[in-house]
Amino acid sequence: MRSDSNAPLVEPVTWGGRTLRRLIHRTAGFAGLRHVVDRGWPRFEGGPGDVGPPVVLVHGFGVDGTTMLQLGRRLVKRNRVIVPDLPGFGLHPRHDPTTIDFPHLLESIDDLISTLDLPAPVLVGSSMGGAIAGGYAASRPDAVAGLVVIGPAGIEPPIDTEIFAAAKRDEHLLRIESTADFARVYDLNFTKAPWMPRWMKGVVARESAHRADDHEIILRNLEEVMLGSPDRFHTVTCPTEIVWGGDDRIIHPSAAPCWQAAIPHANLTVIERAGHSTMVERPDEIATIVENLLARIRSTAH
Repeated sequence: MRSDSNAPLVEPVTWGGRTLRRLIHRTAGFAGLRHVVDRGWPRFEGGPGDVGPPVVLVHGFGVDGTTMLQLGRRLVKRNRVIVPDLPGFGLHPRHDPTTIDFPHLLESIDDLISTLDLPAPVLVGSSMGGAIAGGYAASRPDAVAGLVVIGPAGIEPPIDTEIFAAAKRDEHLLRIESTADFARVYDLNFTKAPWMPRWMKGVVARESAHRADDHEIILRNLEEVMLGSPDRFHTVTCPTEIVWGGDDRIIHPSAAPCWQAAIPHANLTVIERAGHSTMVERPDEIATIVENLLARIRSTAH
């Protein structure tokens, strides 16, 4: 069990943040994903436990497990689904941000699987979560039943987006300190951003601003991974799906063929007219890809 298994959660700092959290938790519960906070792992969890490998949804940078709920609620009726908040993000008990690097995040997946006593899961990771899921599958091939990466970080794209070009100038365009910053980053994630009321944008922006310094430290710790080479992923052996939004403005889709070259047995799907947060913008299509992968894994198990 984790040494911080009884440590307090990182609660929202504003009244609006706490209210929004309660609303999200209640809504997720109606879809079959209850919010659980035991054993040091705040997470959404639900679904039958006896139908094959569990599905762990791994969120991206600067956000938390709530960004994976649209996908999770489409999977939970037929699969056990776990949606954790990673160290440094969401409600996860506080860690010194200077200690949160790629090995630390891989070890956190070890801890999640061990603490929850999970059989080998299917890991589904978006953006930074894709790099973590892919890195985990590459370094611990026997511990993973399948892998889905959605617009993953981890391999430097041949073509820079504005975000990557700025990172190479040591500028952090994903830092959020105001509602305007949040609105800009939010819009960058989609071809057509889902409507969000202005009050909600303000709440998320204030919560993000409170953690902006910590998140910038973590991002700098991960720069080598975000701008990495394909070599790290050559040892992935499990069934794998690579998914990219054709209009991704965070991580350019030119990285998609690099991922497929790194994992030659992987399938690649480019979803046209979709941006970086494809699991939010086109959750039905992502869910179908995950379900088809699960069906292949189950068919080979019999």
